[in-house]
Amino acid sequence: MPSPHLAESDSDGLALMAYLGWLRRRWWILLLAAVLGLAGGLAVSQLQHARYTSNTSLLVRPLSAGAESNPNAKVNLDTEAQVVRSLVVAERAKGLMKVGTGADQLVKSVTVTVPPNSQILQVAYEADSPAQAQSGSHAFAQAYLDLRKATAQKALENETTALKQQISEVNKQLSAVAGRIAAAPANSPERERAEADRNVLTNQLTSLNNRLSPLLSTESDPGEIISDARLPESPSSPNRTLNLASGMGAGLLLGIVLALVLDRLDTRIRRGRDIADRVGLPLLLELPARTPSLAVLPATHKISRELGRLRNVLLSAVPEPVQAGRGRQLLLCDGSAGNAAGFVAANLAAAYARTGQQVALITTKPDSALSGITGVAEGRHSLASVLRRDVPALKALAPLPGLGQLRVLVPGDLDAEVELPVSGLLEILHELSARFDHVIIETAQPTLAVEAQALGRHVDAVIVVAETGRTRSGEITAALQQFEQVNAPVIGAVLAPRLPAPGPAAARPAAPANRPKPRPSPGPSAESTMVLPRMHPSASGASGGSAKPPTPGKASVKPPAPGKPLPVNGSGGTYRSRGDGDGRSYALDSGEDLG
Repeated sequence: MPSPHLAESDSDGLALMAYLGWLRRRWWILLLAAVLGLAGGLAVSQLQHARYTSNTSLLVRPLSAGAESNPNAKVNLDTEAQVVRSLVVAERAKGLMKVGTGADQLVKSVTVTVPPNSQILQVAYEADSPAQAQSGSHAFAQAYLDLRKATAQKALENETTALKQQISEVNKQLSAVAGRIAAAPANSPERERAEADRNVLTNQLTSLNNRLSPLLSTESDPGEIISDARLPESPSSPNRTLNLASGMGAGLLLGIVLALVLDRLDTRIRRGRDIADRVGLPLLLELPARTPSLAVLPATHKISRELGRLRNVLLSAVPEPVQAGRGRQLLLCDGSAGNAAGFVAANLAAAYARTGQQVALITTKPDSALSGITGVAEGRHSLASVLRRDVPALKALAPLPGLGQLRVLVPGDLDAEVELPVSGLLEILHELSARFDHVIIETAQPTLAVEAQALGRHVDAVIVVAETGRTRSGEITAALQQFEQVNAPVIGAVLAPRLPAPGPAAARPAAPANRPKPRPSPGPSAESTMVLPRMHPSASGASGGSAKPPTPGKASVKPPAPGKPLPVNGSGGTYRSRGDGDGRSYALDSGEDLG
C-alpha cells in the first residue's frame, strides 16, 4: 500500500479549518439567515410602541436620633428599593400624578436600581409619553421620601410622648418624696431614706430630660432628591440597535444549525478525510483544490509533481505482473459522472512517460474527454475501430504531442447503449501490455459501465478517482461493492479537484445512426506505428522483441483465427458501433503486420 504520508495529514490548526469548512461552503445560508434576522429585528422594532423612561436619583439618610453620634450609620438600600415599589408608595405617587391608573399597574412601570457602594437609589419610570415618564419618576421618588419622613416623624413623636410620660411619673414621685422629707424629723432615718430616694428620682429625671431635649429639637431628614427626573428626548424602547443585533444573532444561530444539518445530510466528498472516514478506502493522493485546466499539465505544475510522487509509490506498491515481460496494467475509474478519471489518468500516464517508459493510455468511456485532455484528435483509428477489426490496436494508437513515449487510444464512436465485448478488450490489453511498460485504462463508474468491473479482476491495480464536491460517498461505496464481487485489486482512491467542463476540443459529434462508418485504408501513417518492442528476458536481439513469452500460471487471451468471430462475454457475437448502421459486423482480429 502507499506510504501514509500521501494521505491527508492535517495538523490541529488545519483540522480545525477543515471542520469549519462547512461554514464556508454554506456561507449563503448564513448570509440569508442573518438578513432574515435583521429583517425580523426591524419588524419587531416597527411593531413595538414607543416607550419613554425618566430617572430620579435619591440620597437616602439614616433616620435614627443618634445619627449624629454615629456618622457611619448606613441604610439597607435593598430593603428601601422594595419600599419604593410597594403599594403604599404607589398610592401616594398616584395622588401626586393625579391619574386614575391602579397602584398595582403603576408599580409595573417602576424600576429601582442601587449603584454599588453608595447610599443612592435610582428610580426609573417608563410611560407612553415623555411627560408621563418624568411625572411618574418624580412622583414615586417624592412619595417614597414623604412616606419615609412620615414614618420617621411618627416614630419620633411616639418616642417623645413616651419620654414625657416617664418624666411626668418621675415628677409625681418627686412630689411624694418631697412630702416625706418635710414630714420626717431632722436627722431621722426616715428623712435620710427620703432624701436618698429624692436623689435617685432627680438623676432619673435629668436623664429623661436629656433624652427628650434632642428629640424636641430634631427634625426628620429621610433624604433628598439629588437628580430630579428630566423630560426624555428619545424613546428608551424599542431599542432598534438591540433588536437588530438580537435578530441577526438569532438568524446566524439558526443559519449555523441549518447549515450543519444540511452538511451532515450532504454526502458529497469535500476532502480526503471524507473518503477514509465514510468509506474506509485508503487515500492515495489528494490533489490541490485549485481547479486546473482540463489538459495534460506541464511537468512543473504542482499537480504534475503530486502525480509524479504517486507514480513513484505505485512503482513500489503495485506488484510485478505474474507473466514475465508483461507491462503493468492500471485501471482508473470515475467515482461519479465527470472527467476526473480521464484527467488523472492522462496526467499520471504523462508522469510515467516522462521517466522514459513506454505508456499506453486507453479509455472505454464513449463520452470520454480524453481527446480534449491529451490534444489527440480522433481520426480514422479509435477503440471502436479496433473492436470492429478495422485496424490492430498498435496501429490505432496516436502519440501525445510533445511526449512520444505516451500513446493514446481514443474511444471513437463507441455506442453507450451497447455493452463492450470484454474478451475483445482483454485481448487489446494483452497486446498492449506486451509492448508497453504501463497500460492505463480509464473507465466510467462500475455501476454504469459493466466493463469496469470485468476488467478490474484482470489488471494489476484499480484506483477510484473522486471529484471534490461532486462525488458522493455512496457512489464510491457502490463502486467498491462491484469490485469486491470480482476480487478486483482496489488499492485506494485519488481525490481530484472540481474540474471544469471539457472545451470544444473534447466534444465529439455523434455519428448519424444510419450512416455506415467507412473502413480506413490499410496503410496507417508511419508515426502511429513507431512503437518499440519491449525486450523480454527470453528474447535475443532486437528482432525477437515482438515475440510473446509464455504465460505461466495465468491464461492469456488467444487471438482468433482470421475470419472467425470472437466470443463476447461468454457468447458468440461481434461488436458494432454507432456507425454500423447498415447491419455489417466485423469480427475482432488482432493480427497485424508490422513488417
